[in-house]
Amino acid sequence: MFERFTDRARGVVITARTAAMERGDDQIRLVHMLYGLAVSDGLAARALTALGVDAAAVERELGRAGAAGGAPGGGSSPGEPDDGDAEALAAIGIDLDEIKRRIEENFGPGALERVPLTPPNRTGGRLSFDHQARLTLALSIKEARALHHNYIGTEHVLLGLLRVAERHPRAESAAAIIRDLGLDPATAHDRVQTEVLQLLRARPPGR
Repeated sequence: MFERFTDRARGVVITARTAAMERGDDQIRLVHMLYGLAVSDGLAARALTALGVDAAAVERELGRAGAAGGAPGGGSSPGEPDDGDAEALAAIGIDLDEIKRRIEENFGPGALERVPLTPPNRTGGRLSFDHQARLTLALSIKEARALHHNYIGTEHVLLGLLRVAERHPRAESAAAIIRDLGLDPATAHDRVQTEVLQLLRARPPGR
């Protein structure tokens, strides 16, 4: 899965990881991913800006999440997708067990539970994705397929994140963050997808 991510999409994960580390968080959460997307030099940042969401606004959300002790994933244990997530992925042809098997073949046992080459956080441990951030990455594959792209760019990660927001309407979750930024979680995905397609038409499909 990871080899299909563009350099800019990988950069989003690195930025998200750095943001989590700087705030002493124990996991890479969706708000960190959104921050990485907003400050990236990619289609996701341009699409967000076109809809009135800039990096400063996301950074304020990041600060609020940090002050509140992090944005909870809102389901089961933070390290594992809940049953609803697994069912949603299965419905679109993504088998979590198969993804885990393939990633572990490439990166070793337990690779899905950590970011490859993630440096220690302040407590000496290693950062993992919470289940919403992990689901965002998995759903980005589906978004790339839907657009008939053979790569996963920042735009696909953003679209995956917005799909997660649709599925998690609970407080302090993806949907709450999207609402606080002035977007409707029920329509944000389609609005961003429309904006992404317009940006792609204006330039060759790049990364």
